[in-house]
Amino acid sequence: MTDIHTLEHPLVLTGAESSNTFNVLPKGTTLYYDKSFDEGFTRYKVYINIDRMPLKLEALQDPTTIIPLEARQPDAEELKKMLGKYPLTKSDLQSVLKSGQLSKEDVKEILSDFINSN
Repeated sequence: MTDIHTLEHPLVLTGAESSNTFNVLPKGTTLYYDKSFDEGFTRYKVYINIDRMPLKLEALQDPTTIIPLEARQPDAEELKKMLGKYPLTKSDLQSVLKSGQLSKEDVKEILSDFINSN
């Protein structure tokens, strides 16, 4: 049996090679539990189907050299970027706001900036 979690709100992805870019793991993505670490983080797997695009594969000689992405709830600045760059649904936005990561002042500022930019 595999333990899973389905995302209730989008998460921001960061990693060593994506530090200057902004990527989102969408709400509804299923995460498959892999392992918990003493350092306090938990690793999950995401399965992706790639259609008719063969990828060059190579052997991973040392499994400790895995460089995972990190995922976290968006902060106020990241939510502003999400509103401007990604097609968030009303449900996506509601789920981020209900996550409790942003203060009411953050939400007011984000929505005001979004309304005034259009």
